[in-house]
Amino acid sequence: MIGQSLGKVTIVVVTLLFVTMSLGGEEKASTTVRPAYCAGGWYPGTAEALAKEVNDLLAKAAPPGLSGKPIAVIAPHAGYRFSAPTAAAGYKCLQGHAYKRVIVLAFSHTRAGTYQGVDVPDKLTAYHTPLGDVPIDREICDALLRKPGFAPHPGIDRGEHSLELQLPFLQRVLKGFRLVPLLVGRMSQADETEAARAILPYLDDDTLLVASTDFTHFGLRFGYQPFKDDVPNKLRELADRAVEPILKADYDGFVKHLDETGDTICGRGPVRLLLRILSMRGGASGVRTAFDTSGNLTGGWSNSVTYQSIVLTRVPGTLGSQEQAELLRLARQTVTAHLNSRELPKPDKTALPPALRQDGACFVTLENRGRLRGCIGNMQATGPLYQAVIHNAVSACQDYRFVQSPVTAGELDQIDIEISYLTPMKPVSKPGEIIVGRHGLHISLGGRRGVLLPQVAYERGWAREEFLAQVCRKAGLPLDAWKRPEAQIQCFTAEVFGE
Repeated sequence: MIGQSLGKVTIVVVTLLFVTMSLGGEEKASTTVRPAYCAGGWYPGTAEALAKEVNDLLAKAAPPGLSGKPIAVIAPHAGYRFSAPTAAAGYKCLQGHAYKRVIVLAFSHTRAGTYQGVDVPDKLTAYHTPLGDVPIDREICDALLRKPGFAPHPGIDRGEHSLELQLPFLQRVLKGFRLVPLLVGRMSQADETEAARAILPYLDDDTLLVASTDFTHFGLRFGYQPFKDDVPNKLRELADRAVEPILKADYDGFVKHLDETGDTICGRGPVRLLLRILSMRGGASGVRTAFDTSGNLTGGWSNSVTYQSIVLTRVPGTLGSQEQAELLRLARQTVTAHLNSRELPKPDKTALPPALRQDGACFVTLENRGRLRGCIGNMQATGPLYQAVIHNAVSACQDYRFVQSPVTAGELDQIDIEISYLTPMKPVSKPGEIIVGRHGLHISLGGRRGVLLPQVAYERGWAREEFLAQVCRKAGLPLDAWKRPEAQIQCFTAEVFGE
């Protein structure tokens, strides 16, 4: 966190910009619109100057290309003279995309350790900046306030900059969005899982996640000096270590980095929660759009703060939407025919897309209003993918776990079908290679085998070791059997799509 100077004295000028409303002909300060506390100090205080600075920074930014629409951004929040060019590179990736809602995960620099869970405003209707008001999504905020772990903490954001400094960039690159402002306090891993589960229902294609953080705070001023020589390069190496798991949406890997290094990442709470959300949503793929340090900007390395911006998108798949729809249609026809004792479909393979005629492995899952009714598949391809879907759809209707209450034709209207298209398995040499949200697991030991699909882990909010233990349980092995040298662990990825 840096104000206007990195010298011996840091001077932060804060302008309290009160938004007024007319009540009975009198002008009074609004209690429902949060003022722009940091305008005129941390960033320009007038609309004209602020718009010009942000526009200029966006015009100069040259981030790498992305594989799809961004679903999340991690951006710094120091004074604009220090961190804004780095932030601009991330926010520029949003240009040309539309979002109806932006969930910003930030924190209080002065009071984050004084409360448990996530702060949600209970009365605010908007955040104000010199560029205008950003309306708050009261419906979502009110819904979260009814969930455990979410509560209002009046005054917690007074003077706080971690969230406010993100808004001018969002205002310049997006139009017509509503804000869900969340300030992350003390949270255990279990708390983060529950909070992520509460937020997940509101993440659709029109929703963007933003986590606000600066990275390493180095030097005596911050009480963190893991090295004294070659500081610029060592800071870059530390930043690379921190960002590596983030780019893979690897929650466990990021937690491990923090535990092993003590890295002074001020917004570790928002980043951890963002990664927990993404891992429970099926993972993501990220790119680092910019990197800098205050040491590089000032030429002084006795104290330095690292800035990085990262943009994450969905993991690209190999099957297109039309190919997925064709496989789901084929699975639905098969389940319907089987349950009604009719002849199974025999598609004209020459009319099918080439990808469906190639050898492929898959699982077919049947659920009745969220309740599992069958899940059967093959780990290795034994023939064309479309044939695997037909075969596994029939087998899912006959899942041995439900032999006492098999799926019936009367359930067809309530049955939802999901297909998991698998990549070939590859051996895992160390547990750190496993990413919850991306990988499924297969463990074998002493003639016993267990397998769980990726979505089983991320839908339950498991961390890596819990996932390994549950696969062992599935195999009928002790929960820690994965630690034995003779245990064979393999991972695979799956493109998961459903009706």
